Amino acid sequence: MSFQAPPSYPAYPPHSEHFNSQSSLTINTKTPFVDDSADGTRTPSPTQAEYNYLNDIKEEKTTKQKIQYYAIVAVLLAAAILISVFHTKIINALKPFTDWLHDTKLGPLVVIAILTILSFPPLFGHEIIAMLAGVAWSFPEACVVVAIGTLAGEIANFVVFKYACSVRGSKMEAKDLSYGMLAHVTRTGGFLIILVIRYSAIPPHFATAVFSTVGVNFWLFLGAAVLSLPKAFVPVYVGYAMKPENADDTHAEKIEKIVLIATILVTLISYAWIKRQMKAAKEDFIYLRRKARQGKAGSSNGPQFVSMPAV
Repeated sequence: MSFQAPPSYPAYPPHSEHFNSQSSLTINTKTPFVDDSADGTRTPSPTQAEYNYLNDIKEEKTTKQKIQYYAIVAVLLAAAILISVFHTKIINALKPFTDWLHDTKLGPLVVIAILTILSFPPLFGHEIIAMLAGVAWSFPEACVVVAIGTLAGEIANFVVFKYACSVRGSKMEAKDLSYGMLAHVTRTGGFLIILVIRYSAIPPHFATAVFSTVGVNFWLFLGAAVLSLPKAFVPVYVGYAMKPENADDTHAEKIEKIVLIATILVTLISYAWIKRQMKAAKEDFIYLRRKARQGKAGSSNGPQFVSMPAV
């Protein structure tokens, strides 16, 4: 009887670490050996990395990695504190630029162009430009400009990564379990997962790159991008509230605090929900990786990429 290939799933390059039936990895593992193929071929056991991922075993970070992590956190905290304390001076220093944006007809196009460029990872600064837009124009006008720039950047990001980086994305799924897990829940979770991810702490530009390379339907992506625009309007309102003319407006200050607190809560809740979905799908995800390796082992043509299902 000929071997029946498993369901379509992104293929993974062959792993160098294979374990025999006496491997300690088969003890208490959540995905034991399974002999369930048509020709009796045994489903490969988890690799060491997969076993660790299933059982939440974290690799100890090196001293260099710890220093890098805490340095990044310290820089971000310092930047947040400085902006909070000196925001008035910062706004006054940038007033010539924001006045120019407001007065010139090309001002909105400049902001849209900058936002589009900053939508490509690993670039950053999208929120800062949105804040400046809030300073330059009224809140509704600034929201329109930022919405156009955000959508233009996200669409460009999606198209470029879809047609230029899909193969690289498949390789990253094979190499990076966290990336692969995010891709898996994106494929299986549908529109709701895509929308919640855009509201979570996962950087939206990174999420867009993932969506495009794992086969997410463009219109589903665009719908989620439009519905998640309110998150992009938060820094716009922060900039609007920081205007010198709003410095003594206690009402604007209260709204700013409420908006920031609400945004933080939504971001954390969304991220926690996504993490739960990823945890619940761990066993299925690892099992599909193992079945993909089994399919390659039974193929006479050797390793190949299997077409990704559309979402």
